[in-house]
Amino acid sequence: MPQENDPTQRYLEATQKYQTKLHYLWKTVFKKVNSILRTLTSFLNKFIAEAAKMIAIVGKAAVNKVIDVGQRIIQLVAQIPNALKQGLRYGRKIISLITKAKDPNKIISTLKKLFARYVRMIQEIHGWINDLASNLDVIGTAFSVVNAFKRLLQAMFSWITEITRANDAALKVKRLLKKVQKEIKKDKKELIKLRKDVMRLKKAA
Repeated sequence: MPQENDPTQRYLEATQKYQTKLHYLWKTVFKKVNSILRTLTSFLNKFIAEAAKMIAIVGKAAVNKVIDVGQRIIQLVAQIPNALKQGLRYGRKIISLITKAKDPNKIISTLKKLFARYVRMIQEIHGWINDLASNLDVIGTAFSVVNAFKRLLQAMFSWITEITRANDAALKVKRLLKKVQKEIKKDKKELIKLRKDVMRLKKAA
């Protein structure tokens, strides 16, 4: 079948495009994110372990805020790279399905399911990246409350001085993710359209 008549070619090109984007996020962006955030996650783990003792000084609301937001950040930092790897595996399946098909019409039903799921995965990843950026913003505010009690806390917890480096790490990653978020915004409409269009995909005459 000539390429111009092949209904699957558009989805091959779209998958190749988004595979490049996912690979960049996994190998470049989140490699940096994980490296920078080690300081933050290390501090958060210490803070969570000693949280009960801090409540008397800092207050329950402030401590709970750091714990809730901190645990979400730790979860997302582990979750996003795994989801990126899974998305890349899924994309490779789609590329293999399309490139190996002798008759594109015979794979349309499978392609619809695979490609719609692939787009959903990318949209989920984009949502988690936005969530991470949002939580990094909130942790800065929560840290400012704890920081007000830094001198008192230092007498009990020598590691509390690491709060400055932990906050700096959060700010660095927030700046890094701003560029990614701009790309996510650009891709949003296209992904919605691709998902709708693939579900309407019909066999070529």
